[in-house]
Amino acid sequence: MKPPITQRRFANGWGELDYICKKIRFWLYTRKQKPRAERFLPRLERVLDDLPENDSAIIREEALALLHELKEDQNYAIAHREREIQLMEQLQQEAQSPKYLGSTRAYMLRDRDRAALEERRAILETLKKAKSRPRETMATKAARKVS
Repeated sequence: MKPPITQRRFANGWGELDYICKKIRFWLYTRKQKPRAERFLPRLERVLDDLPENDSAIIREEALALLHELKEDQNYAIAHREREIQLMEQLQQEAQSPKYLGSTRAYMLRDRDRAALEERRAILETLKKAKSRPRETMATKAARKVS
């Protein structure tokens, strides 16, 4: 699988945030290369700082979850991932309303469909499992090598 196509121009900050999240998601979850994902961290922080506060924006919650996951702050990563999932569930429920045409529904759920929701739930479970495991420090690694 190839990384998302490189973009240099965006219609607005939300579009750039979406692009950065896709890049980070690809390197962090698809390729499992955290150092490559971390290259986007300063840009992610800058774009998040430039955008207005919006606690109902799914992409903002995903971005905050990724930010905290890259910074190894599992509690905040989990909280933002849970909020992202909650917002995605609300969106999917809203999209089922008969007031939307099929084309509108498809647009609403672009990158937020059932498969994407299941992927986010799997990520959340992985975060929770990682949090419950004791972290191995340099001292414990060294002690294990000695014994």
